[in-house]
Amino acid sequence: MVPDEILYRCGDFDWVPLLGIWGAVGYTLLLVLRQYRSRQFIPVTQGLAQCEFSYKDDNYKRKIQEMSNAWKEVHRMKRFTVGAMTTPEYYEW
Repeated sequence: MVPDEILYRCGDFDWVPLLGIWGAVGYTLLLVLRQYRSRQFIPVTQGLAQCEFSYKDDNYKRKIQEMSNAWKEVHRMKRFTVGAMTTPEYYEW
């Protein structure tokens, strides 16, 4: 079943921070919109690498708190399918 709304960001992040047992990574769900039968476009990925860290890094506790707080403010968007599944900019990308 394809959801009507897609989670695309948390808090001030333009992506979804995922905390795991070894650290954290940022995941951009907007990169896989076609899997949800929605129109694909180029998402914001600037700063995505800064989201990654391991629990060995300096200030990891602050980063965990920041990412946990971001999950308290999730942003969703309606799935949309109009015409072509990709934008011309996506093909160029």
